Amino acid sequence: MESFSHQGRISTLADMVLAFVSRAWHSSLFSNAFYLMLNTTTTSLLGFVFWNIMARFFPPAEVGIGSALIATSGLIGSLANMGLGVGLVRFIPQVKDKAGSLINTSFTLVGCITIGGSLVYLLGLGHWSPALGFVGKSIWLAACFVVFSIAIALSALIDQSLIAGRAAGYVFWKNTLVSLLKLPLPVFAFAFLAGFGIFTGTGVAVLAGNILAWYFFLPSIYKGYRPRPAWDKELLAQVLPYSSANYLANLLNGAPAFIYPLMVLNTLGPENSAFFYIAWMMNGVLSVIPSGLASSLFAEGSHDQQRLGRDGRRALGIALLLSVPAVIAMIVLSRWFLHFFGPGYAEKGTGVIRFLALAVIPQCVNQLYITVNQVKKRVFLIICQTGCLAILALGLGDLMLEIIGLNGIGIAYFLAHLVVALVVAAPLWRALNEGRKEISH
Repeated sequence: MESFSHQGRISTLADMVLAFVSRAWHSSLFSNAFYLMLNTTTTSLLGFVFWNIMARFFPPAEVGIGSALIATSGLIGSLANMGLGVGLVRFIPQVKDKAGSLINTSFTLVGCITIGGSLVYLLGLGHWSPALGFVGKSIWLAACFVVFSIAIALSALIDQSLIAGRAAGYVFWKNTLVSLLKLPLPVFAFAFLAGFGIFTGTGVAVLAGNILAWYFFLPSIYKGYRPRPAWDKELLAQVLPYSSANYLANLLNGAPAFIYPLMVLNTLGPENSAFFYIAWMMNGVLSVIPSGLASSLFAEGSHDQQRLGRDGRRALGIALLLSVPAVIAMIVLSRWFLHFFGPGYAEKGTGVIRFLALAVIPQCVNQLYITVNQVKKRVFLIICQTGCLAILALGLGDLMLEIIGLNGIGIAYFLAHLVVALVVAAPLWRALNEGRKEISH
């Protein structure tokens, strides 16, 4: 009898999990999160294919030039963004009929800043990138650099505009098209430009994706939308303070990704830096789970704050339900995955990737608390949380890297996320159980 009772409890639990997943699957919260996760995974895989093709058709020096140009234009675009992508997701549901004006005003502002940043970079090429000095000596190459930098900067804003309209499926199709289109372009259309051809092929593909979104995807979401220069001071006055604060928080949140590789390089040398970089990039596949669900929850909560608690609990449940088995799989299979890169990667990178994978579980809590505060416009709490996370991750990382070695930085990253998650877990749960209270704007 006890056996039957035990089996019955397991069956009931399984039925509850299946019912939970079924309800989530048919909600826009999950469907948009699914497309965002699929977008990141697909573009990452196609990115690996892209660089594999480039490495086969171009000598290493030219691949280095192409990757440096792509990274530089991406950095200029990120700096020019000023957090406006987050502002679009949060404020588009509020401005309603003025959504098109807000989108175009954001495009105009970011485009102008990108032009300025690109020109400053080109003028100083001799100082900070002598190997790319040939770009500044040709007006055509310089013009292409500016145009493609604008396209790359606006592409990110377009994605956020589509997410704000709860149409993440368009984000997936746009970026998949870009990733597929750029595979042959540098080899078959722009090979005569060598390393700059890699950058040109990427820029043309991104520009094609932007045009598709401007004239087909965005008009299908925002009635009457047309891409055109715009400048609405009143809307900018509402959005910029919020966007700038979130921009600072994003920089703090992303600090380990930028600084950890340098810490490893300076402490353990270039070989260990390579081992760490591959482990970090592989673990990034797991991070799409909390980030995808958080982005979808942000869009849903911005449209209807009354559903933030219900949707937040559902998002947290799905994030943990997907993350736990994914983390276990990564821990078990990490050595096998790393063997594809070479025995050294498997030997040195297995330990660090396992601790990085463990960090994804508390990251679910941390990411969702940031999202809840983004919806409620509590930017001070967001900066405090991301600032504490950055200080812990970098401080512990520097200390444990010296004491333990490469595994120490993985342990530090896990502990930083765990400590912050333990601190924010209670306020997160309270926020998700506030019921249907009216939340002031």
